[in-house]
Amino acid sequence: MKYPVLAALAVAVASLHAADEAKPATAVPASAKVAEAPTPPPAKIVKPLTPDQAKQAWTMLGFSIASQSPMPQVNSQLELNDEEIELFLAGVRQAMRGDKPKFNPAELGEGADAMFQERVNAKAGKWGKQNDEFLAKVDADKSVTKTASGLRYKILAPGSDVKPTAASTVKCRYEGKLVDGKVFDSTKTRNNEPTEFPLSGVIPAWTEGVQLIGVGGKIVLYCPASIAYGEQGQGPIPAKSVLEFEVELVEISKAK
Repeated sequence: MKYPVLAALAVAVASLHAADEAKPATAVPASAKVAEAPTPPPAKIVKPLTPDQAKQAWTMLGFSIASQSPMPQVNSQLELNDEEIELFLAGVRQAMRGDKPKFNPAELGEGADAMFQERVNAKAGKWGKQNDEFLAKVDADKSVTKTASGLRYKILAPGSDVKPTAASTVKCRYEGKLVDGKVFDSTKTRNNEPTEFPLSGVIPAWTEGVQLIGVGGKIVLYCPASIAYGEQGQGPIPAKSVLEFEVELVEISKAK
């Protein structure tokens, strides 16, 4: 996601610079007819925001920037409560205003590091146990197939006879969940428009799993961390996470 307001400002600035650049003169033969200038399209009227919408625009800007920062991952690793989130945001406000903390950060040093590490370790232990229990439950399901890579899958609809290869580019609708049922990504939030990507450029579980169905097919993929996002995690996905995806193959595109 790009920052909408900043992107718009960048485009506006670029347009102004382009307008200021000198245009090369072009000689017009005396005998040439002067063509009539095309009628410019009517100027687009932008309706001013209401006071409530202006507030929403600032919230949107903050959400866009925070979403692209490490903040969601910090919250995922530390599981901040409401009070801790407010204290965290107080530090963000001070930094944005150029203020300095009213305490000596050096005095916190090792104590703060130890507190944060203890929280991370506690979350990792609890999360690891939850992931192991989820995978054990999946393995007990006789309708689920396990492959040599560790991928578990269940085909809901096989789709067409023609299937993609690892070199294919495909379009899919999908929903991804953590083992606690939290949805971390879904095409449903984007008008259910399918997403296009090369199978060689996604996590190994997807590269392997999507090749098992044809166009119109649906499959559930249970992906151990080793063939997903591994020891580090990514964004809202904690480290060592087992992931569950329901995937619909909409189209096998031509290679670009």
